[in-house]
Amino acid sequence: MLKKLRKNDYNWTGKYIKEYNQMVSYYEKQLEEKNRIIESLRIENENLRKNIKFQGKQKQISDNDIEQIRQLKNEGKSYSYISNVTGWSKATISRVINNKKNIY
Repeated sequence: MLKKLRKNDYNWTGKYIKEYNQMVSYYEKQLEEKNRIIESLRIENENLRKNIKFQGKQKQISDNDIEQIRQLKNEGKSYSYISNVTGWSKATISRVINNKKNIY
């Protein structure tokens, strides 16, 4: 039925278990270190995003551009045409024509 382990067999399995546990411990430490690095990079990334220097610049549309857009629309020009002439997006042109706030 159950075979008794010889002394050599016991030593081999004991060494194997010990090495396995050491290996698991080593990789757990590696994983903890990587997780610390990831967390520090995540915090640094959040701080950089909050920094104004790294935020995208918003264009400010001038009063002359607004007048030009309205004039071209009154002449019956399309949004595409106005966009090509002025360089502003169709969304911005729509905001100007419809007197929406947050025009940039």
